[in-house]
Amino acid sequence: MNQLFLCEEWKSLSKLDRAQFLLVVEGLKKGAIIEENWTSVIDIIKMTGLGYELSKGKYYLNPVIVVAKPEDLQEHNRLYLTLPKHATRDDFDKIEGWLLGYPECCTVEYVKERTPEQKRAQRNGQRHLSYKFGQELDAQIKAKGSYPEIFDYRPPSFTPCGIKCPEATRVLTSWKQVIDTLDSEAGKELVYFNRRDFPERLAHQEYLRQENQRRSLEYRFEMLRRSLQ
Repeated sequence: MNQLFLCEEWKSLSKLDRAQFLLVVEGLKKGAIIEENWTSVIDIIKMTGLGYELSKGKYYLNPVIVVAKPEDLQEHNRLYLTLPKHATRDDFDKIEGWLLGYPECCTVEYVKERTPEQKRAQRNGQRHLSYKFGQELDAQIKAKGSYPEIFDYRPPSFTPCGIKCPEATRVLTSWKQVIDTLDSEAGKELVYFNRRDFPERLAHQEYLRQENQRRSLEYRFEMLRRSLQ
């Protein structure tokens, strides 16, 4: 399967999508949500025997593709179809957490009612202080100037239940090993994505300065190359 991650179709996907899709292909994650370049996604699905569905869920601004094994997609649909009539957003989030391979403790914490302090932070635009993990991350960075860098490998929608959650650490460690081994470019993009967020950026100012400079230079070279074609 390693050759798959070198093919043209795979390279045409965004690196963030690759980081999540790869884990489904390798069986470390039940499903992934892919947001772009669907033609290549479908071609890759044909190579792997996975299944997909077009999702237009109430919490998605644009249609996306959900990729998983056919049996996991079937179970995902069954869970939705058997929800009670008065299901809440929390019920939907728990099903999505199951499909995306997030630890149950993290999903339970994610759907909990926010405290008055967390609600106030959300209203003030301090999103990272509106949930437990963000509060703990912020406190550790301010106290020590760093945090466990395994959290740089969080998929965009994954919020651990806490900075000391053993299940989140275990899952992310296994994901990091596979991503770095099979598609290191995707791993670097995932790290960059997370380090740009707040409060992580406070611990990585020099890294971000150098990385942004490198990307800017790379972009200029690419534009120059295209202009000469």
